Amino acid sequence: MALGAGDCERLHDGLIAQPVNTASALAYVAVGAWLTARGLRAGPDGRPGPDRPSVAFGLAVAAAGIGSVDYHGPGSPAARLLHDGSLYLVVGFVAATEATRLARRPPAGARRPAWAPARRAPAGGAACWWAGRTASPWCRPDSLLQPHAAWHLLGAATLAAWAHAVLGYAGVASSASPRRR
Repeated sequence: MALGAGDCERLHDGLIAQPVNTASALAYVAVGAWLTARGLRAGPDGRPGPDRPSVAFGLAVAAAGIGSVDYHGPGSPAARLLHDGSLYLVVGFVAATEATRLARRPPAGARRPAWAPARRAPAGGAACWWAGRTASPWCRPDSLLQPHAAWHLLGAATLAAWAHAVLGYAGVASSASPRRR
């Protein structure tokens, strides 16, 4: 089976096999670049210096985007490895971070507002992924509105919201030294 054949959008000849899914995968690249830049600017808890876990996560998200662009676009020989391998890195990072957080048991009320979209978007993303399968009754292979593309956009938004809530981006400005009286 050709790469992307199960993702509803009709496969085209030429450099970009699935233009809508390829373009939407750039959301992961954009979010990964944003997360990496934020991680390089501010260390954990607002301290100066890079926040290495944040930079690593941003690079993993960007790699997932590059892999997805390759998978839905040119489909190089490495496309499946880039696509799947980088997604495993991202999921593994999130799982390890959440397991560590659960083991430390953060104090009650420690949730940040960014958690709301990070909790809600995956359900919509999963529905779009399912609706975007080729065998789905909602599959319209020639439409510019591709559910799999929405899966990419919601996935990228979820990762941005999760990183904002968990990796300290939301607290960088607020954790500066307190005002002197």
